Amino acid sequence: MQTDHPPLPEGFPLEGYRIERQLSQGGFSIVYLACDEDGKHVAIKEYLPAGLARRGADAAGVTVDDEHQAAFNSGLKCFFEEGRILAGIGTAYLVMRYERGSTLKEHVRRLTEGGDPVGEEFLRNVFARVLSGLREVHTHKLLHLDIKPANIYVRNDGHPVLLDFGATRLGLGPGAGTHAVLTPGFAAPEQ
Repeated sequence: MQTDHPPLPEGFPLEGYRIERQLSQGGFSIVYLACDEDGKHVAIKEYLPAGLARRGADAAGVTVDDEHQAAFNSGLKCFFEEGRILAGIGTAYLVMRYERGSTLKEHVRRLTEGGDPVGEEFLRNVFARVLSGLREVHTHKLLHLDIKPANIYVRNDGHPVLLDFGATRLGLGPGAGTHAVLTPGFAAPEQ
């Protein structure tokens, strides 16, 4: 994806962490592999929406034009809401433990390179665990709203982790709102 800003450079110091490399980038954020002062790896998610903000020449500074400030602030509120939601569930933070593995999308591509189908045991294991995680999310009266193979991470030990709670909203019970975040092909037909 082409953006108005490059990622933070390798070796960049960030609040007690050192950036090692970019892991992923979307329209609203960049995720980095970093390590803390003890050398422990973490994942850091940076809010930097394409089209609304640009990185300064010093690599750390971010500039937002006045005309985009309201949209930037609204998105920033949602970004911190994601962190609050995840902290409430107890599964992740905006600085998160780094897990070795690959997305379900990448994992399935590797499994099927030789033309073999994905095994039933693998599917049952992954989806039973994802559904168990979703039960915890739903217990907190939340909806994830963006479940797709790119947002399910398969650890090296085969256990899945549900990623990207950026679209998560309070969605069950009284006062549940609506939200227009969706991924074509993975969203409910009525959306």
